Amino acid sequence: MKVLIADDEEHVREGIELAVDWDKYGVTERWMAEDGQQAIELIRQHNPAVLFCDMSMPNMSGTELLSLLREEGWETQVIVVSGYDDFPYTRAALRANGVDYLLKPFRKSDLEQALARAIAAWQAKESSLREERETEYRLRRADALLDEQKLAGYFKGEAALHEGIRSLFFKIGLSTEHLRVALVLPRNGMGIVERRFYGDGELFVFAVNNIAHETLKQHSSHYLCRLDGHQWLLITAAEGSIKPADEHRRYMDKVKAAWRSTLGLDVLVGLCETEARVETLPAAIGAARTALLKCNLLHSGSPAALGKEAPRLTDQQILLQAALKNENKAYAAEIIRSFTQRLREWGALSLKDLQAYTMEANLLLQRASRLHGPGKDAIDAFMPLWVSDLDEWEKMLIQQWWILIEEQGSESSGIHGIQAIYDYIHRHFQEDISLSTLSERFRFSPQYIAKRFKELYNTTLMTYLTELRMEKAKSLLLHTDMTISVMAGTLGYTDENYFSKVFKKQTGVSPLQYRKQRRDS
Repeated sequence: MKVLIADDEEHVREGIELAVDWDKYGVTERWMAEDGQQAIELIRQHNPAVLFCDMSMPNMSGTELLSLLREEGWETQVIVVSGYDDFPYTRAALRANGVDYLLKPFRKSDLEQALARAIAAWQAKESSLREERETEYRLRRADALLDEQKLAGYFKGEAALHEGIRSLFFKIGLSTEHLRVALVLPRNGMGIVERRFYGDGELFVFAVNNIAHETLKQHSSHYLCRLDGHQWLLITAAEGSIKPADEHRRYMDKVKAAWRSTLGLDVLVGLCETEARVETLPAAIGAARTALLKCNLLHSGSPAALGKEAPRLTDQQILLQAALKNENKAYAAEIIRSFTQRLREWGALSLKDLQAYTMEANLLLQRASRLHGPGKDAIDAFMPLWVSDLDEWEKMLIQQWWILIEEQGSESSGIHGIQAIYDYIHRHFQEDISLSTLSERFRFSPQYIAKRFKELYNTTLMTYLTELRMEKAKSLLLHTDMTISVMAGTLGYTDENYFSKVFKKQTGVSPLQYRKQRRDS
């Protein structure tokens, strides 16, 4: 928090400076001004929370300064310090967010009481403004999501073109002609949401959009939207381009590089090679999807092994059913890993090829579910069609077979496993822990861990982990002088700001405020 002291008498400025225990009130920066002109320049530069203001100053008087504060709309709280007990001065102070009028000479207690009231008033206004901004943001976000849903419906062929769609193009800043289409498929988005955004998918979406906007805003008008839970559509304007196809490819390379360097996000991109109009966008998206399906998912880029038949997942059916019958998770995982290794050795694997394997996998899962669960419906969760990373595909398929094994497994073994996970979290809460990492360590599916943990301990696993970390944070804040940045890393958070946000949500105050309040008491 910042405070500005404006008075032409040096001894008054120093008197205020020395009289107040600034740390007690959370004041971290203090600025001095000898006259009103210098004061307004410092206000414009630093936006202080509180202004101590003398009314009789050269160059610009206190009355003129306060009038200017009001005209420019500053929320700075004013404490008038003057040797004149004059009502016009008092009225000027009140009009400019004034909370007190102190007559020289003043007592230290009067000064501190005035400061406390000013800070309380400033904090109340800041809180109100923050709530207004958050409400405004939520309304804008809801409006943008509604627009996105309407446009996505047209892009996917679920709605016909009408004037409402055309008007939305102008609203998002795009012409209805000379458009370039790219279909984007995140390859490791789920892992990034879990690791970097702690499960906050909306924050991930915001980051992806923001990076694309910052990369493209100087090049062309553009619009990025989600077609579904996997595919994104990026439309860019091609007006005025000499070689629009080349420029489009170059822009997409820049966006891909920005996503990778900032978030670690890898994507596949399918481009429509021709320009589109609003009327032909669904067809252009279809062409981009055809290009996307041809993308090679293997880094080697080498051709498929000549003379060798492509591996077939259905050939593993008998082995997988044996693993299921014997409730052997390790064997099921070994079978699947061996199969995906053969795919890697095959050399070339397109997205279309992997989708065919996904359909095979879902067929095997459905058969096994019916075969080993008589009287039960087939399992609801299957492999999504748009998984585009072979490592992720392998992990998901293993987890699906583990789910089948868990559904027919003994109750006691499951309980013991979840208890082991509970104990592990208690001992290792400062490490990088997620449902995925626990799944790999304990050989339970993430879905099973989440469900059984809630049943056994009446809280979610992530809530339990967060509470453990926050209790340790409170202890560190009370008993050490560890910085917030170091503390966040010590407790398993890679982002200091996110740690502070979680702490405030749990306790109602920031980490530094918590430390100060507890130590002062």
